[in-house]
Amino acid sequence: MSAAAVLLVTSGLIALLTAAVHAVLGGREILRPTLAAPLPAVVGGTIESAWHLLTWHFVVMGGALAVAPWLDPPIANAIATVGGLSALGYAVAFVGVGLRRFRDPWHLPQWVLFLPMAGTSLMAPWGDVLRQAWWGDAAAAVAMGLLIPIAAIHVAWAAGSSFPAKDHDALVGLVIGAPVGSPMPGPLAAVVVAIGLLAMAGWTAVLRGWMPTGLPPAWLHAGGFAMVAIFALRGIGGFFEVVLRPSIRNTPYMRWSRQLYSPIALLLASTIGCAILS
Repeated sequence: MSAAAVLLVTSGLIALLTAAVHAVLGGREILRPTLAAPLPAVVGGTIESAWHLLTWHFVVMGGALAVAPWLDPPIANAIATVGGLSALGYAVAFVGVGLRRFRDPWHLPQWVLFLPMAGTSLMAPWGDVLRQAWWGDAAAAVAMGLLIPIAAIHVAWAAGSSFPAKDHDALVGLVIGAPVGSPMPGPLAAVVVAIGLLAMAGWTAVLRGWMPTGLPPAWLHAGGFAMVAIFALRGIGGFFEVVLRPSIRNTPYMRWSRQLYSPIALLLASTIGCAILS
């Protein structure tokens, strides 16, 4: 599958994920409380109709982007452009309203779904650029430069360190979001995560041909895309985790998850993806 096809399918899957998040989580957290407010019947009906129309738009956009690689190139490029500009408009709207109303983009984090959708869609017609080896090498180097230090931090936690927090309780609040006095996962769990991260760094090196392997290219790419999916889900999910874990609201973990952990996960998904496609 070409780089353009992968980007289009990825954008389509993000759009379909957005539709699911909008319909399920958004319906529960936003639409239902809004409709429960004392609104005039016409206003409530209009809001509910608009909400379902947006869900339908995301479904149609996701389906069109996902099938675009199998259409004629001019049609596929037109779908990519329309889908990308639509997603970019949504992202700009959420960031703008968030900054205007809350003076930060974190209270309305929906843009983290639309921005990757816009990027993958608008880059699809230029997918051949990603085939340049230097681009993939640079992306792989960035990914490994993140994975190895993060693995080292987990090893330090397994050894009893509270870095970067001042003590154990602060570390729990910083990386888990649990109440003070809650235990950190045991050393074995930290070591397992560290080994997994190092394995991902090694797999990334293998993808670029920096380390020998006897695995078929299809297996290598499948493993690479699995890593992309893991980090993409962690990155996107971190912005909406509070819906599933209300206890983390206003904790240091929630703030750092949105401002650091999730962006790093999305960066890893992007760089590993570039390492695969180029």
